[in-house]
Amino acid sequence: MVTREKIIEAALRLAAAQGLSSLTVRRVAIEAGVGATTLRHYFPAQADLHLLVAAELARRPVDDLSIADDQRDPADRLFECLAQLLPPDGRRATVEAWFELYRMSAGADPVPGASVIVERAQRSTAEHVRRWLTILADRGAVRPEEVAGHATSALTLVNGLYLRALLNPGPADLDAAKDTIRWFAERVIDRRPAL
Repeated sequence: MVTREKIIEAALRLAAAQGLSSLTVRRVAIEAGVGATTLRHYFPAQADLHLLVAAELARRPVDDLSIADDQRDPADRLFECLAQLLPPDGRRATVEAWFELYRMSAGADPVPGASVIVERAQRSTAEHVRRWLTILADRGAVRPEEVAGHATSALTLVNGLYLRALLNPGPADLDAAKDTIRWFAERVIDRRPAL
């Protein structure tokens, strides 16, 4: 394994186990089995390493799952898709990484490149949510004129649930977040009989 990748893997392990605040040059260098000078060669500023690790931990792999499966209840399909946006298993490291990215992009001393990562992630997530709602609208499960508003509400809800998870980490809060997403999905679906 190339030294840079060893450093990144070590930093990801530490952050996942102990949070982003554990990423000091010394600790990451020890975990990677390299000297601090070597780490500084690849990451001249500690913020560079923090940004890369936060972006990696906050990455949300999402899929369309069964959103187009008309054999299943549309609220269940929307719930499953939206639930992917929540932190996996309530992992504190994922939640901290999400918050750290926002802090790095908009804090008093913004880190160059952080706002680009945040904007890209937000745009990708918004595109997924709009696509899911549009698919459901095309099938008559959501009113087409409400897609944009529901997408904004869904994104606001997920961001709020991330803030809540930051304050109340753990599986119990993840269950409550999923219940909230399910409640939202049930209300978005248009249950009126077709004319």
